[in-house]
Amino acid sequence: MVQNIFSFTKYNYLIWVNAAFLIVLLLLDKADALTIVFAYFLETIIIGILHVIKLWLCVKYGKSDSSENQNGVSGYGIIPFFMIHYGMFVAIQSIFAFSFFDSKIPEIKSGFNLIENYSYLLSQEGIQIIVASLFITNLSYFYNNFLIHKKYQDYKPSSLLFKPYGRIFIQQFVVILAGFFFVLTAADMAAAILLIGFRLIIDLSIVSIRKDSKPFESFVKKHSNSYEHYLKMKEEYQKYSE
Repeated sequence: MVQNIFSFTKYNYLIWVNAAFLIVLLLLDKADALTIVFAYFLETIIIGILHVIKLWLCVKYGKSDSSENQNGVSGYGIIPFFMIHYGMFVAIQSIFAFSFFDSKIPEIKSGFNLIENYSYLLSQEGIQIIVASLFITNLSYFYNNFLIHKKYQDYKPSSLLFKPYGRIFIQQFVVILAGFFFVLTAADMAAAILLIGFRLIIDLSIVSIRKDSKPFESFVKKHSNSYEHYLKMKEEYQKYSE
């Protein structure tokens, strides 16, 4: 299973290419380490935008909720609910990130000045091309894992509502962990490479549990005690990959 996760395949080659691309930018001094850290924070917004599209597809073509979900919203109303909830999450995360790194970036006067801080961040060398590469990688994953397999037909909108948060929590925890190296040491390059490496492992693991993955199928069958348990495990694991 582990060997298959790290194998170079048509499903994960963009993840490998993106990681190599970021390291090349670092080594050629076309982007600094801190820019890469914040680009990963910006990826949270990209994931949120693509999840809005997933929810729309689930509402239109997926399984219908028999009743309102536990949050009191259903149908297309679930989309603005997610956008507001996720937007608040991104805002709080951004305030924390800018406040955490303000000692490294003199131009950041306060973590609460989100518009000014993001304007400054987006003006930095290399940030646009890094964000573009992350967008292409996430769009490819969305297409190959979700859209091409018509997985929206398998889900109720409410069952996917909060699924990105698990993935985001793990990813941003890694980003913050690497961020401590920036604040506490002068090893910016090493911290950035460490961050890219950790993110590579996470992204490859997520891709490995795609719907048509034979290693994933074998793993679930091995750890299930009945056919019903197998189907349930398979569905739940795949939800957390969305």
